[in-house]
Amino acid sequence: MHLPMLHRSLAAQGFVAVRLVQWALAAVVTGSIVSAGWFWWDSRVLDEQAVQYETAAARMQEANRQFAQESLRAGFDLSETRRKALAQEVSFSKRVAEQRAFSWTQFLSALEETVPLRVSLNSVALAPKEAVISLNGSALTLADVTAFVNALESHRAFRNVVLSQYRVQESSKNREHQPPSRPSVAFTLTVTYKPAT
Repeated sequence: MHLPMLHRSLAAQGFVAVRLVQWALAAVVTGSIVSAGWFWWDSRVLDEQAVQYETAAARMQEANRQFAQESLRAGFDLSETRRKALAQEVSFSKRVAEQRAFSWTQFLSALEETVPLRVSLNSVALAPKEAVISLNGSALTLADVTAFVNALESHRAFRNVVLSQYRVQESSKNREHQPPSRPSVAFTLTVTYKPAT
């Protein structure tokens, strides 16, 4: 006589899902252990490098200290105060050299080429280091000021013309003896001077 086979799982429902969650958690724990080991090894390497850098920095500081002492014995002051003073002296020397290299004749000739007949300059201020010129002057009309600006812009030695201000002035007049005179335009402008080399 043949008995029928009965297959029945005795595991609780959802056992497969629980098993998958267990495997996933095991993988996370394994990955965390591997990451922790990697970070620990990396931190050891970084610590060793930091010790090497600290040792090298200490050697460099000691060498600098010995060099400063030897320089002081030889008559050279390497203190912070002296270094600041030396930087100021170098800056001053550069400014003097730039001013000596500046040719006033060349500059005034170039400027004279640009000034129209009905424009007069009252003052010229020059900063040689930046090569920026500030011009104060007057003209009979605003068109004359415009002609001056255009002449500066088209000249090979001048760049970046900026008319910073202008105003129309009534000339003073004596009512009894002189007829009224024409108004004039006072102006201030800046321009960059770049001489031909």
